[in-house]
Amino acid sequence: MPSAPQRALELYGIISLDVSGATSPVRGVTVLSFRDVGALVADASYAAPAATPTHVAEYRRVVEGAFARQTIVPAPFGSIFRSRDSLMRWLELHYFTLLEAVTFVADRAMARVVVSYGDEPENTTAMSIDADLLDNAADESFRLLRRHAVASVVISNHATEVGPAARASFLIERERWDVFNDIVREEQKRLREMHVECTGPWPPYDFVRMQFGA
Repeated sequence: MPSAPQRALELYGIISLDVSGATSPVRGVTVLSFRDVGALVADASYAAPAATPTHVAEYRRVVEGAFARQTIVPAPFGSIFRSRDSLMRWLELHYFTLLEAVTFVADRAMARVVVSYGDEPENTTAMSIDADLLDNAADESFRLLRRHAVASVVISNHATEVGPAARASFLIERERWDVFNDIVREEQKRLREMHVECTGPWPPYDFVRMQFGA
């Protein structure tokens, strides 16, 4: 009698099995093990999921729930594999890269920093002038903050529909999280006409690149 077809799987992230073994750190997902790394997965349809608020919230629940308990390398939202076998082949092919990624982000967290004006510009000309001033101020702040981070990436540095805003992410040693936040607060005092906001600690969303091609 032929075996039932395998279900597609949604991948949420990669964890080390040294911490929790093959036990899932969050409810609603299972761990697919390969050597000493585990893939957090759940059954899914073999189709790219729509980025609905419900689906995004579930993705964040799993990734951030695992992050609260151990190191996780988040998979990009909507990472779908045709079957268990295809995911196992991918884990085997990229095992050493994934293990290196888990090691790199261990005991580290992501901070997102936004530099913006508090008030919406009155017109397009004012927005353009403010954007230039903010770009210069944000570049200086981001250079300072990079000295206290393991890695950094500028997400955006341009005018938005609600006014100029510059955004960057920083990968921080967990033991230096309070120090980093103190420096952000000092930047807020220096840039009194702007808002300098730091959120986190987050999983290292902006520091992960996964290759899914054959």
